[in-house]
Amino acid sequence: MALRGFSFFKLAVKYEFNAKMRRRFYVKMAQLLENGVSLGPALAQLQSISGKSKRSTMPRLYERWRREIENGKNFGHCIAPYVPSTEAILLETGADSGHLVDALRNAAETSEQQAKVRNAIISQASYPVLLLCMLAAALYMMAFTVIPTFAQILPVEEWQGISYKVAKVSIFIQDYAILLLTIFGTIIGGVMYSLPRWTGQGRLMVEGVIPWSIYRMWQGSSFLLSVAALMNAGVKMDEVSLGKIGKNADPYLAQRIRAIKRGIVSGANLGESLHQTGLGFPDREIIADLRIYAQLRGFDKNLVRITRTWVDELVDKVSGIMKILNTVVLFLIAIVIGCLVAALYGVVQQIQSQT
Repeated sequence: MALRGFSFFKLAVKYEFNAKMRRRFYVKMAQLLENGVSLGPALAQLQSISGKSKRSTMPRLYERWRREIENGKNFGHCIAPYVPSTEAILLETGADSGHLVDALRNAAETSEQQAKVRNAIISQASYPVLLLCMLAAALYMMAFTVIPTFAQILPVEEWQGISYKVAKVSIFIQDYAILLLTIFGTIIGGVMYSLPRWTGQGRLMVEGVIPWSIYRMWQGSSFLLSVAALMNAGVKMDEVSLGKIGKNADPYLAQRIRAIKRGIVSGANLGESLHQTGLGFPDREIIADLRIYAQLRGFDKNLVRITRTWVDELVDKVSGIMKILNTVVLFLIAIVIGCLVAALYGVVQQIQSQT
């Protein structure tokens, strides 16, 4: 029963202690520590002002961390089960080196940058999804409402030209609606399943195609932001640190981290290691830049600035890709509506000519 309760507690924490909540927590902790409040009392203060709701997990979480810290546990180790591995490594390193305030701020900034890409993808993708729903609604209306209504006035067999062709398409949709929905659902499910799991050679052939390209950008930005934050905090980018970053990675990201790790272990710098994988991850353009910058002095500190600039460009790139997709879907909707209008106009003309 205890194991089940703990699992449920971790699930509840994952829902409540989300990216936005974590950023607020890091900022508050940094401010408290900077003003001379030690770690345990700082957590106690946050616990006292946390949610009054009995459903809130935060008071229990703060209490748990406070007890573990009093027992001598590293703060990064305390928080590790509840946050992404990169943030846990930053806090662990900061606690060990006596620079926890800087580590908390780095963790907040890294989380914010990652959220920027994620939010851009979600917000930009919502409109194409809405348009696709409108396209499906137009096809449904054509097949099950409009065409059958006019077919009662004039049999489909007597329709001519584009009217007849549209009617035949509508009949096909009526007859095979369940099969078409099943196929469509299977394709969508297969694509969603493949995004974090497909790692074969064929994956490289679709890396530039939506939605796999968007997934590469998202995972690539998260990975590079994590690496930049760690290197800026003085963490050596080696097999151990890369292994920690990829600890909870999905198969797609884990494969790429293993490939990068081989280059690092052989003595190559980050830019060369990314290039040697041949995977084009996270992006061929940033790889080319990193191969140059990695040879310059102060690369560890400059990587944060380079990565943030690339993330801003990435947001613009995602916006551009989604605009193209919007145009394509709008064009398809226009074709469907145009064909329907032309078909109905043709049927009306036939009916009028027979009266």
